[in-house]
Amino acid sequence: MAQIKGMSIFLKTGLLAFCLFGCISILTSALAAYTLYNRLTSEYTSKGAAIATAVASASHEILLGRDAVTAQSLIDQYLAIQGVAYVFVIDSDGEIVAHTFVPEVPEVLRPLQTSKHRQVVTELTVAPFGRVIDICAPVLTGVAGYVHVGMDKELVVGYFWKTIFDMQVLLFFTFWACVGILYLVTRRISRPLDQLTEYARRLAAHDFNATINIQTKDELNLLGRAMQSMGQELSLLFTEMNSEVDKATGELRDHMAYLSAILDNLADGLLVVSVAGEITVINPAMRELFQLPDKDYRGETVGDIFPSEVQELVSGVGNCSLDTASAELALSKGRIGKAISSSIVIAEPSSQCLGTVVLVRDITKEKELDQLKTDFISTVSHELRTPMTSVLGFSKIIRKKLEQMIFPLLAGRSSVSKPIEQVRGNMNIIVAEAERLTELINDVLDIARMEAGEVKWRDSEVSMAEVLRQSRNSTKGFWQAKGLEVVLDIEEGLPPVHGDSGRLVQVVVNLLSNAIKFTDVSPIVCGVRADGDFQEVFVKDNGAGISSADLEMVFTKFKQVGDTLTGKPEGTGLGLPICRQIVERHGGRIWAESDPGQGSSFHFLIPSGQDRSVRSLENKQCLGSVFAPKVFLEEVKGENSDEAPLILVVDDEVALVRFLSEVFEENGFRVSSATSGEDAVRLAQELSPDLITMDIMMPLMDGREAIRCLRSLPETWRIPVLVITALSGAPCDCGDMALTKPVDENNLLEAARVLLGKRNACKSCLVLGDDSECDLEGLSELCTGDIAFVSEKEFWENRAEDFCGTVFIPAGKYRTIEFERLTKLSGVSIVILPGNNCE
Repeated sequence: MAQIKGMSIFLKTGLLAFCLFGCISILTSALAAYTLYNRLTSEYTSKGAAIATAVASASHEILLGRDAVTAQSLIDQYLAIQGVAYVFVIDSDGEIVAHTFVPEVPEVLRPLQTSKHRQVVTELTVAPFGRVIDICAPVLTGVAGYVHVGMDKELVVGYFWKTIFDMQVLLFFTFWACVGILYLVTRRISRPLDQLTEYARRLAAHDFNATINIQTKDELNLLGRAMQSMGQELSLLFTEMNSEVDKATGELRDHMAYLSAILDNLADGLLVVSVAGEITVINPAMRELFQLPDKDYRGETVGDIFPSEVQELVSGVGNCSLDTASAELALSKGRIGKAISSSIVIAEPSSQCLGTVVLVRDITKEKELDQLKTDFISTVSHELRTPMTSVLGFSKIIRKKLEQMIFPLLAGRSSVSKPIEQVRGNMNIIVAEAERLTELINDVLDIARMEAGEVKWRDSEVSMAEVLRQSRNSTKGFWQAKGLEVVLDIEEGLPPVHGDSGRLVQVVVNLLSNAIKFTDVSPIVCGVRADGDFQEVFVKDNGAGISSADLEMVFTKFKQVGDTLTGKPEGTGLGLPICRQIVERHGGRIWAESDPGQGSSFHFLIPSGQDRSVRSLENKQCLGSVFAPKVFLEEVKGENSDEAPLILVVDDEVALVRFLSEVFEENGFRVSSATSGEDAVRLAQELSPDLITMDIMMPLMDGREAIRCLRSLPETWRIPVLVITALSGAPCDCGDMALTKPVDENNLLEAARVLLGKRNACKSCLVLGDDSECDLEGLSELCTGDIAFVSEKEFWENRAEDFCGTVFIPAGKYRTIEFERLTKLSGVSIVILPGNNCE
């Protein structure tokens, strides 16, 4: 087929004609020869039969008379007939009477078959004639004998081959005549086809100026005109296409230049990595962030160029998922970067992953601004909370003094009853507004710390049923004052959740407070139920309800729902936003449902199976959240049982010192004060107070440093320290208990009594070492309880978990011991021996 494809039309047509003509001629010749052969054979047989019949008719008398000479003369005359090979006659006894053979009849003819009633035709080979047709005719039904006539079949075969040869010669000349005619016709057809082929070739070469001229008046002429018209259309299309391609190429070049300029001028670092982990794109900003030389990095692996953190980001999305990964990186020149990586996936025509893109932004300034914001919040917290403590505290003291000492003296005078009520109302307004301002400060700082990620979460196993019960008890005074009832609807068998119990209580208390505030009809239903992998907490009231337009707005900061014409809603507008922050931090969501006039219901979901890998941030030394038993004044006498406990008040704000002193003195305590850390340490050594209240933010030596110094002195290490700080949520690892300004008088006294009651609870002393390593001079004076010597390994394995008392560290082990871990133990004080000082 490959050769035929390379032939011209003429050769293909000639070969096809040759094959067809050859087949036709062979078949025709064979059919004609076969027909001629059969016809000649039939004629020779008929001729032989006629001769045999004639001889038999003429020779019966001769045979009956047994006249052999006459019979011989009779058969000899038939030899002159063309095709007769022999004639012989036999009698009824089978004896040959006459024959034309020389010298005698061949033996092969003697046993030939005969028949009395019909002629018998037999084909056989007889020397020297070859193939013959023997016709046997009976004479008088065989009574007189039989006549045999042999017809020479070789003549028939000769005529057969001669006829075939003549026909082949005739066909040969006829074939070549047809070939010649075919050649002329083919040339006439192929010439226009060659022109069409050449024209098509020139069109393929984009030579649209070529022409074609076919003069035939047939389909080829129409085809030529159609192709020429198509060439003109192609010329127009190609011209337009080239114009569009040039335009698109220019636009693409400009776009690529634009994208290149964007990448080169992008402030963020950009890195594109292929699926094989090789760098394909890196912009100048990325090189500058990591101080890389200006060269081509394409084809190099990420791990060879960038830190391991970048390699981990690329590997984190290596499975080409749609997730993103982020991390903070250390950049050159001490800078900090924020990196985000994601997979490059195309959906058309089929989903395919092309690699990973990594964006790195220098967030050094953002970190500095975030620190400035933190410092600002701390400063504002201190500067607002400290004076608010004095304002609120003295307001309550004044109100208390008026109610206890002044108003009773004036109670009998009608002329001052109205001023007394006015003064009482004014004082209540001052206290209420001060408390509202305190709440606003607390909420603003609380939500600011949450948004900045500075809240210390204390995660643990939490029963939501217990959270609801505690929240109900916390708001009991509020709803009882309005004559309402809060009903709990708790589903049985709920598993605990993992979260911050205090914060979850804060959410439920806030929702209950809102329901109580806006409801006048009982009951308020507070419940929890299972919802798949979550637990749904809900608070339903029978209040005025919330319009659908305001349902989402209630979770916006400083937004409140209410009728500003009839009354301004109470509160800061931050309670529900804080609730949303807390719930979302726990992996849940919060929403509201309401119909105006039908009440409202607030719901939030908390996962039942929170990831336990979240580490608990609970600080065991913070005793402010511990519910300790009440300790009364007579149970907390000082070192001298005849004297009231001595409390050292330390704060750089004179007004706050005065307020705290008045509170303690009015409740039977002795008070001394200091306005700096240095004075606090000095007075503690001189006076040995039973309790110290310590502010944190003070000039020069701050509260933390003062507490560390007190803990290192043998004279003061056992004195409990109550931290009173404006830093809400600050860790209290430096003191025994912490209260946040502004301080409530009752909470202050309760904390003081708890710490004074626990002062002598833990008197055991434990030395990390043996007696040969320690200078025991004066140790018995510091320890009124038992003294034990243990190794550091034994302490951590057997004693650390439940030990309560003082741990003494030999000076030689201070550098090697796990000091930081030791400071985190609850109920443990630390003393380094010997050479303790406040430096």
